[in-house]
Amino acid sequence: MYDVADIFKFDTVVPVAFRIAGKNPRNPEREVRLACRDTFRQSHLLDKIIPTIEEVLAAGEMERPKAHDEAVEIAIPNKEGFGDAGYRA
Repeated sequence: MYDVADIFKFDTVVPVAFRIAGKNPRNPEREVRLACRDTFRQSHLLDKIIPTIEEVLAAGEMERPKAHDEAVEIAIPNKEGFGDAGYRA
């Protein structure tokens, strides 16, 4: 069993981490975290995650999970934002 993040990490986190490590920064964890944030936004990663999960489930011939009986609609829907998918208004 793999984590969903494993599907994306070699296109996002790994190159960023090696690029930052090559610069030998004073605070590498912070630098990698900030660079990954920017990479996730630029690559529109959030828009790709759910469709990829659905594709993986479909490849295994698993049906899409149904919502729980107790599930309710979102109480306060997000308004149309003026930033990218990673920005919260």
